[in-house]
Amino acid sequence: MSTRRPSYSRVPSVSFSKHSSISSDDFYEEPAPEPTRSTSGAQDNKDGIWNTTRRKLTLVSMCLIYFAATASFAILSPFFPGEAQEMGASGTMVGLIFGIYPLVVFVVAPLIGVLLPTIGPRFTLTAGLFLCAGSQILFGFVSMLPKGVVFVVFCFVLRIVMALGGAAADTASFAIVAGEFGTNIGTVTGAMETFTGLGFMLGPPLGGVLYSAGGFKLPFIVMGSLVLSILPVVLVILPNDESKCHWTKEGWVVIAGNKNSRNSMIGLSILVSGIVLGFLDPTFAPYMKKFGLGPSKVGLLFLLCAGCYAVSAPLVGWICDKTGKTRVVIIIGAIFVIIGILLLAPAPFITFLPQRQVWLVCVSMGLLGAAVSAYQVPCMPDMLETARDHGMPQDISTHGVLSGIFNAMASIGAFLGPTVSGLTENYLTFEWSTVVLAGILGVQIIVLAIFTLFDQGRKRIRKYSTRGKEPFERDNHIQV
Repeated sequence: MSTRRPSYSRVPSVSFSKHSSISSDDFYEEPAPEPTRSTSGAQDNKDGIWNTTRRKLTLVSMCLIYFAATASFAILSPFFPGEAQEMGASGTMVGLIFGIYPLVVFVVAPLIGVLLPTIGPRFTLTAGLFLCAGSQILFGFVSMLPKGVVFVVFCFVLRIVMALGGAAADTASFAIVAGEFGTNIGTVTGAMETFTGLGFMLGPPLGGVLYSAGGFKLPFIVMGSLVLSILPVVLVILPNDESKCHWTKEGWVVIAGNKNSRNSMIGLSILVSGIVLGFLDPTFAPYMKKFGLGPSKVGLLFLLCAGCYAVSAPLVGWICDKTGKTRVVIIIGAIFVIIGILLLAPAPFITFLPQRQVWLVCVSMGLLGAAVSAYQVPCMPDMLETARDHGMPQDISTHGVLSGIFNAMASIGAFLGPTVSGLTENYLTFEWSTVVLAGILGVQIIVLAIFTLFDQGRKRIRKYSTRGKEPFERDNHIQV
């Protein structure tokens, strides 16, 4: 695929004539002078999100992919546990069937990111969507299998295939977006996260409605067909993978983190954000029974959290693009996540707040949704900026491996979230388990803040040392 290299307004481009607002051929016969920061505005306009039809269609198709994929993932929760237990699956097996998806994504997403330059993002996205759709449709027929071991084995196999397709589609989508919308990556990521939130919001109720209307098969057939219907759109909009390249040793620097500890710290933030998102899944509903709330009202509380996430994600991305302060946004978002978590129960040591008040739970869930978007959405733009600062090429090789890392860390966080929640509640109350989660997040954000201060100081030292060399280098250039 011929992926357009993004140009970042804060970093001068090597190709001077390409980024100059006035063509040098109109006035000069010699090479054009080095562009200044004043040309960034023109370049931003040139690289706008809606400046070409293909960009518009690409963004719309990516948003549809994220909505369909997340909705397909979420439709199981209202009815599958009960059906699976009737088919002879134990509660532990049901949990493993749910958990195998993020675990497989964690394992294979970095590998797909490494192979992406070779196999091409268009083929990877198409193959991933095909695997997701096919396995989703076939999953609807597992209820016709014999009860017991056969049912459980086929559920595991189909969920693994579904995870392989999801990892391929997500990794390719991130790489395509990073290559196509370089200067607006935060805004575009926020828009895509909005559709992710909508998928999680509408998936469970849609699954429940389809299950009531047509039984076990209908939800999977409908959602699988929806994913399959996006394939022709992808094939028409995205160009062929004509400029595929092979992975070079620089890519392993990003993965190993030998010279790139900043991305390691952001990867840890992505992991913790996944833990936060999955922490409430197994424990929140039983705790809300003490408030007298049934499953439908608990579902509305989850809907409130996802809705606030979906609404705030584009705003967070836009702020990151305009200010470039991704690390500051991450830290502020984490602080508000801690506040929302501590207000949820509330924490036992917060004695001045009323206990077991539904309005306080609603405020906490809304705050959590908005804060998690500020904590997670800036991570991908920060990783791209870090790779650029370390001299990584802004092409599909870098975008592929970074998107693989992002998906892997988010998936293992989603796998660890329910696990950590279940373990803490076995030994502690729900109130104290939220304190443990806030403590984990607090330690991580303190380490990130210290590392950010150290990194900023190192940047200033390098900047001053470079300024000191500039007069000598300029004089030496004139002499030559």
